[in-house]
Order: sequence, then C-alpha cells, then structure tokens
Amino acid sequence: MEIIEKINRFPTVRLLWGNTPIVRAANISRETGVELYVKRDDLTGLALGGNKTRKLEFLMGEALASKCDTVITAGAVHSNHALQTAASSKKLGLYPILVLRGKEENIGNLLMDKLLRADVRVYDVKTGGELNDIMLGIAAELEKKGRKPMVIPIGGSNPTGALGYIKAAAEILEQERELGLDFDYVISPSSSGGTQAGLLFGFNVLKPKTRVFNIGVGDPRDELIEAVLKLINDISGILGIKTEINRETIESATIDGYGFGGYGTIVREVIEVIMYAASREGFYLDPVYSGKAFCGMLDLISKGIIPRGSKVLFIHTGGLGGVFQYEKIIGDML
Repeated sequence: MEIIEKINRFPTVRLLWGNTPIVRAANISRETGVELYVKRDDLTGLALGGNKTRKLEFLMGEALASKCDTVITAGAVHSNHALQTAASSKKLGLYPILVLRGKEENIGNLLMDKLLRADVRVYDVKTGGELNDIMLGIAAELEKKGRKPMVIPIGGSNPTGALGYIKAAAEILEQERELGLDFDYVISPSSSGGTQAGLLFGFNVLKPKTRVFNIGVGDPRDELIEAVLKLINDISGILGIKTEINRETIESATIDGYGFGGYGTIVREVIEVIMYAASREGFYLDPVYSGKAFCGMLDLISKGIIPRGSKVLFIHTGGLGGVFQYEKIIGDML
C-alpha cells in the first residue's frame, strides 16, 4: 500500500508489544442488537497502556533522529499522554519534563509520573494555550544551557503523531481479514484531534466505505474541527497524498453532546456506563475519554443512528489511571 510505504519512511521506535487485540463484546452485542467489537488499545504495553503509544512511536522516533536529549509535553494532571511520554522517554534515555494543569495530588497518573522519576511541574492555569507558552519558555531556557529539547503538543496531536493512527487503520484492516470481519463503523473518543485525524485519513484512503465516528469528550466543537482540519491538510502535505476529506466530512464524523459539561468533568451517567461495560465484559473504561465515548456510542445505537445489525468497532484508548485520579468523586457516586 502506497500510504504505508510512505509512512514507513518516517523514523520510529518500537513501543507497542504488537498488534492490539480486537475482541467481541458478546453480552453487549446481544443487549444492543449490534455486533460490537473492541480494539484494545488500552493494552499497548507502555506504562498503563493507551492510544498515545501509537503516536509516540513516531514522535520519539523524530526526537531520537533529531538527537534531542529532552522531551517536554503538557496536559491535565490525569494526562495519559504525559504519562506515556514520560515512560517512553525514560525507556529511550531521554529526559522528560511534564507541564501539567490542575491540583498536585499523589494519585492516579500523577503518582505514576512520579514513580517514573519524571520532572513533573504542575501549574494553576486554565487553558492549553497557557501550558504551551510555559513549555516554550522551558525549551528556550534549556537551549540557552546547550540542551536540545523537543516540545510535543498536548495529546501528541501533530502530523507526525497522527501517523500512528493511519498505521492503526491499516492494522485494523489486516485484523478484519484475519478475523473474517467487515466493520461498518469505527468509533473513538476525540479531544486534541490527533487520533481522529489519523483514523479519518487512514480509512478515507484505505477503506472509505467504513464510517468513522469520533465522539468529543468535552472540548469546544469548533476548535476540535479546526484542529482536525489543519492536521488532515498537514498530513496530506507531508505524505504527498490527497484525500477527499473536507470540513463537512469532519463535521459529520465529529459527534458531540457527550462531554457532560466539558473536558475532565466526571458525571454519574459515565460512571454507570463504566460499570455496565465492566459488569458485562470485564474491561474498564475511563471517566474522561473512553467512558464518555462509549456512552455516546450506546446512545447512537439506541437512537438508530447506528442501525441494529451493524458491525461496530470501538477503539478503547486506555486511561485506567483516570479512574484512580478521581476515585473520591467516583466513590461518592457509587
């Protein structure tokens, strides 16, 4: 495949154990009337697992090829991306600096960051833009000292990182052939836009008849669509491959209404869905990303937007640490 040949020209490192499994959710399939399968990207093998591992294979490949000695990234204190960036940096001999937003408590992913001996810096700021400015300031100071830092955006969502989910689309097609499946819908959470852009680009090129739905977890819809559109255009540029994806395509693929008050909000409806999936299928969703997206998917099925009998693949993006980051709030809801 031309697209895979072009992707393989980019420097990468091996962080995944291998292809993540696709498993049938038999009980939920029976109860919802769709054939539901789950792509277990929570089982990537790096730190607590999750979708960011795929992006980091390319991002860390770029860092090593550029002879960087430090990696700086940002996110909320529960950030799965920050944790996996720290883990991959340590594994590869790079120095990780995490610029995090929120309250410093030794729980959940923040505790995992510290167990990795990452350089964790927590700030009382409101926006990702403020975190980005802080990262750039840290990078400038390090450069003055002769260091060579690489700044990775929130969520690893740049064109290089998004290549990981174009490669994931190809992996899914390979597994479809092995399992004798043909998915009508592929569904994932969406926040910073990198996973969404990679999936949309990959399926548009490799299997356009599969409908991709990306369920927003509370970020402003217009900002997300703008970010994905820019990523799609940038990916097209670096690969030299044109697609038919435009703003209308992205808008129809971006499903909102399941953020429940905004990014990082923890609500009873999502906790009930986490309990539902755990009690039916034995796997755990998280309250920030996969739980909200799973909640949205179930609602789309109940409304008939995803018709009964459809073959559906849900991408579990990980985030188990988020359950423990918010254990007090969740515990009060039980």
